[in-house]
Amino acid sequence: MAKVVYQETFDSVVLENVTEFDSPLDEAIDEAIKEFEAQGVHLGIIVKNMRLSEDKKTIVHDILIALEKLRNAADGSPVLEDIQGPLTTFSAQCKVSIAHRVMANNHGAYAVLLKLLKKVQRDPALLGPSLKAMVAMTELNPDILTGEGIQFLMELIEDSKYSDNPTIPEYVARWSTECCLKHEVNRQNLVAAGALGSLVALLQAQKSNSRVVKATSKALRAYTLDDDIRQAFGKAHEHARLLAEEHGLIAISLDMIKDWLQDSDTASELLSTVGKLCVRAEYCQEIVDHGALHVINNVFVSFPDHPAINKQAMSLLKAMVGNDKVKTEAMKSGVSQLIIAAIIKHQAVVGVCEEGFGALSMLALRVPAHAKQIIQAGGGQAIIQAMKIHYNNMQLQKLGCMAIRNIGCRVPENRQLFIEYGVEEVINSALQNHGEPIKDVAKAALRDLDLKVDFVEQWRGTGHEICR
Repeated sequence: MAKVVYQETFDSVVLENVTEFDSPLDEAIDEAIKEFEAQGVHLGIIVKNMRLSEDKKTIVHDILIALEKLRNAADGSPVLEDIQGPLTTFSAQCKVSIAHRVMANNHGAYAVLLKLLKKVQRDPALLGPSLKAMVAMTELNPDILTGEGIQFLMELIEDSKYSDNPTIPEYVARWSTECCLKHEVNRQNLVAAGALGSLVALLQAQKSNSRVVKATSKALRAYTLDDDIRQAFGKAHEHARLLAEEHGLIAISLDMIKDWLQDSDTASELLSTVGKLCVRAEYCQEIVDHGALHVINNVFVSFPDHPAINKQAMSLLKAMVGNDKVKTEAMKSGVSQLIIAAIIKHQAVVGVCEEGFGALSMLALRVPAHAKQIIQAGGGQAIIQAMKIHYNNMQLQKLGCMAIRNIGCRVPENRQLFIEYGVEEVINSALQNHGEPIKDVAKAALRDLDLKVDFVEQWRGTGHEICR
């Protein structure tokens, strides 16, 4: 286990280097870092940017100076002139590194900010910057949330539904997001407190405000994640079910997408949110019944030059067509041709190519007729060309091999066309460049295309005899 030191210890060594050896501050910090690292000390949560006091006798951290001013304001009657500067400094310092946020919390910053927020709750001019500071401190630091904080956050979500100031509901949603990322316990506690219904209500109440819609969409998606390695089992699927069945988020989001089709960024966030709800076949069918295929086709037609929203549309489609009935309806809508056109147009964008490969792979899976349509529309050539362009991207090569296999394995004509496109050279190049991570899918693609594959026999049954 790595050794650790307190911030005060590190500061004292830096100060000693300055006072005893007359080193400039930058050199003193570098020497302290080298000294501790030589001893095997982990400095990941140590703040390394600091300044000297005017008398050069102490180390000063701007975030702690700002925090002390906020503490004094929270203990009294805060006014904008007293807290605006400290809040700006505090937020900026929290953005520097996780070490700054940890140091602030070790000095009671969470309790100070929560107390301040409660005092300024009815004053939007003070509440906005105070919420921004809380969001900054909670970023990648969700462990600080308490039961008192959950209760207050729920109050703010309820209040924000009727706020005329877009900053307030936006930062409330962002605070909810930061509390949930990589923290399963927080997610479950907030769901138990009614956060899902409140956030959906906030989304509907502020549906004309793009900033709030985007922030709230991200907040809702955070509840469908399973990203906390400290927990053996999460409730991401259950949360998605609640959003789909009890809160009607599928219909709400798709209706809002239709209203926001002129704004690619907002529509993209809403598409991503719908995609997170495709966890059951019946939800995929419900999404189609609410006109999702029409929306997706409109996205490709309306935003041909916007790779971000094209990527999200492909991602949603890939999730939807896990339902075989939806897959058939999607192919009838002509969406495969639009996907291929988007891949060709945005061949330089890795994310678009990856999602496009995934969508085409799912559309062709176990359905030879679909595979024929995709190859006839130029899908095979588009995949091969993108793999040649991004030969050094392992994930893209892997997805490309999967798409080639699904499109070619059940249709002899498709196999022959892939060979004419030079697929063998492309896959072997991918194997040479990336090796073990893509070995299985690449060799499976070569095998199903009836091409030469070099298999390695792991065991031939020879060697030591079995002990009896």
